[in-house]
Amino acid sequence: MNKTVIKFVAHHFSIALAIVTVIFLFSCASPNRSGLNQQEHFKLERLFPSAAHPSVTFDERIFASPVLDLSQGKARIIVPVLTGLIAALDAETGALDWQINAPTPEGQLTQLVSTPVIIGDKLVILYQCLENGVRTSHRLAVIDLTKKSLDESFPVLVLSAEKPAFGGTGTVKFNPPTASSHSALKHADKPGSKLGYVYAAFGSALDEQPFHGWLFEIDMDSWQVPRQGNAEAKPAISSVLLTTPEAECPVAERYGSTEMICGGGIWAPAGPQVYPSGKEFELFVPTGNGQIDIGRHDYANTLMRLKPGLKFDPGCDESACANFNPVNPDKACMASCKNLFIPRLLENDAPFKPAGGECDNKSFWECLARMDYDLGASAPVKVNMKNGHSVLVQPGKDGGVYLIDAEHLGTQYDRLQIVDICGTKADPCKFGWMGMIVTQPVLTYIDNEPVVVIPAFVADNTHPAGLIALKIVQEKGAPKFKRFWQFPDPSSPEAVQSFRNHISLPATAKLGKNGDDIIWVVDTGNPGTVYGVRIKDGALVAKQALKGAGRHDTSLLIYGNNIYMASILPGTNKGMLEAYRIDTTND
Repeated sequence: MNKTVIKFVAHHFSIALAIVTVIFLFSCASPNRSGLNQQEHFKLERLFPSAAHPSVTFDERIFASPVLDLSQGKARIIVPVLTGLIAALDAETGALDWQINAPTPEGQLTQLVSTPVIIGDKLVILYQCLENGVRTSHRLAVIDLTKKSLDESFPVLVLSAEKPAFGGTGTVKFNPPTASSHSALKHADKPGSKLGYVYAAFGSALDEQPFHGWLFEIDMDSWQVPRQGNAEAKPAISSVLLTTPEAECPVAERYGSTEMICGGGIWAPAGPQVYPSGKEFELFVPTGNGQIDIGRHDYANTLMRLKPGLKFDPGCDESACANFNPVNPDKACMASCKNLFIPRLLENDAPFKPAGGECDNKSFWECLARMDYDLGASAPVKVNMKNGHSVLVQPGKDGGVYLIDAEHLGTQYDRLQIVDICGTKADPCKFGWMGMIVTQPVLTYIDNEPVVVIPAFVADNTHPAGLIALKIVQEKGAPKFKRFWQFPDPSSPEAVQSFRNHISLPATAKLGKNGDDIIWVVDTGNPGTVYGVRIKDGALVAKQALKGAGRHDTSLLIYGNNIYMASILPGTNKGMLEAYRIDTTND
C-alpha cells in the first residue's frame, strides 16, 4: 500500500487493516490456480524478436528443437530449420552468428525434423533428401562448431540396412521413401570410446506401408576418417535394430497406422532414452503402432530395453508365450517379459471405448491400432524411489500413463487414465488421430517423494486437459500413482478452452527466491501461449502470449533466466526462434 493510500484511509485505519487481513488470509487459504499466484510470479520480458532485437526469420518451419552450444565460451542457440539450414544465434540478441546448409545431392531438397546432438565441439545432424517429393536417402553429417563449417573428417553418412525377415525367407531393407526421422538424435558415452555412440531412429512417412521401426547405432570413432593413412577404417554403422522383421505388409486400409501389421516406428520426438547401467548404459525405446507378436519378433506398440550394440532379448517365458495372440495377449506372457513392456488395462479397468464406436467389439490392442494410439508417441522417464527401487513412467497416446518396474518391464504396477478419450457423441473429436498425449514427463522430488508432470491435450470442447501432476507413492508394498494437481483447474472454463491441440514438449527450471521447480510448456495457437506452473502446488506463476504460434512436439530450452522456443508466424510457413527473459517480481 503506497503513502497516498495510507493518508487517505488514516481515519479508518482499523477498518482498512481488517479488510487487508481478510484478503491476506483468503489468498493464503485459497491459492488461485487459474490466475497468478499472489506471493510470487514471473514476468516474461521478450528478448527477441523485438524492435530492439529482431531475430532471424526463416523461410520454412522449425520441426526440431533448438540446441544450446557452449563450446566456444559464449552461449549460442542452434536452430535447425526444416530446409536443412543450421543457424547459430546469439543467445542474448538473436543476432545471426553463422549458418550452414546440410550437404545435399544436386537438384534435391532437404528435410530436417530430428533434433541434432552436440558432442564436445561437434554438432551431429540427421536429415533426409527428396527428389520430386520422394525421399531418396537419409543422411548424417557433422558440423565443427569451432570452425563453423562441415567437419570433413566425418564424410556424409548415407544410412542403409538390410535384415533377415522372420522365418529366414527374404529380407527387409531400409526403405527411404517410407521412412522418416522424427526422433531426436541421442548420444551415449562408452568406456574405451573417444566420442561414443549416436542413435538415429526412424518411423513412418505419412503412415505409408511398408514401414517399420529402425534404430541405427553410429560409432563416432569409426565414422571419423583415421588421421594416419595406415589406420584401419571400421564401419560407421555398428549395429541396426528392426522392430518388425516382416517382408510383406499387406494393408486393407489407406494407411497402415490403423492396422496391426508391420509398423513399430520409433518416432517419439524426445527420442530413445539413454540411462547408465553399471559401467555401460541401456536404452529404453518406445515403438509405435503395428504388429506385436513375440513369436515373430514383432515389437510394435511396446517399450523395449536394449543394451549397447542394440542387443535385445525380450526375456519372456517361452511356455507362457508359446501361442501368442496379438489381438488378446496372454497376461502371464506379458508379465513374464524382462526387457519388453506391452501396454494393458488393469484388472478392474472399464473397457476402452471411444464415443464414436470405432472400438466396439474390439480388444484393447485392436483399439490402440484402430485409433492410431501409439504407445511410442511419448518417451518414458526413469524414477528412482527412496527405497532404492526404480520405475519407469510411460505415457500412452491413448491418455493413459503406465507405471512399470524398471528392472523387469513385464511388471506393470499401475495404469491411470489421466485425460478422457477425445470426443463424445454430441461433441465428436476433431482430430482423432492426434490422441491425447505426445510428450515426455518431467520429474522432480518433493520431500523425497517423486512427482511427474505430464502435459495432455484434447481436440474437443468437452474434456479438460493441460498439465497433470502425479505423485508416485507406496501402497501395500507396491508403487502407485496418486493424483496431485491439474492445471488449469478441471472445473474451470479454461480447462476446456486451452490445450485443444498438439503442444510443445515441456521443460523445467529451478527459479525464484525459493528455487522452486517450474514446468514450462507452450499451448500452440494463434498466438501461442507459454505457461509456467509451480510443481509443488500447481500454481500458475507465468503466462505470456507469444508473437507466433509456437511449435508442437519441440522442446523448450532454458538457459540461465532465458527461455527459448521454436515458433511459426501465423498464416505463413516462416519459422522463428522466440526468446524471453524470466524476471521475478513480488506483488
